[in-house]
Amino acid sequence: MEYDAFLAKAAERAGVSLDVAETLTRATFEVLADRISGGEAQDLAEPLPEPLKSWLRTDEEIAKGYGADSFVRRVADRADVPRELAEAGIRAVLATLREAVGDQEFRDATAQLPREYDVLLSQPAGPAGAR
Repeated sequence: MEYDAFLAKAAERAGVSLDVAETLTRATFEVLADRISGGEAQDLAEPLPEPLKSWLRTDEEIAKGYGADSFVRRVADRADVPRELAEAGIRAVLATLREAVGDQEFRDATAQLPREYDVLLSQPAGPAGAR
């Protein structure tokens, strides 16, 4: 999947502009790279175009352990957006990532996350403003 197509799909799913989708994608990828092992982050990054690939790269092999609440807060802080928008963005970005890398690779990487992350890994309900 090309960079522009990835952002367009994430933007549509989250109900945000392309600029906001880019910010949310970068923040989500950087926090995800911090939360899963370096090897899994590398595997997820492999089929993606730049700069998506670089946002998932990490020098750390050991994943940091924090819950889904902290994940959302970290993305919101990095993207400088409200928590509700961050959560909708995370769900949209992760759904688009699953589509881009394939279901099996996505499940392999996210299997490291506790069940509390399931709400973020499910398909988005629709645009953030449509709730």
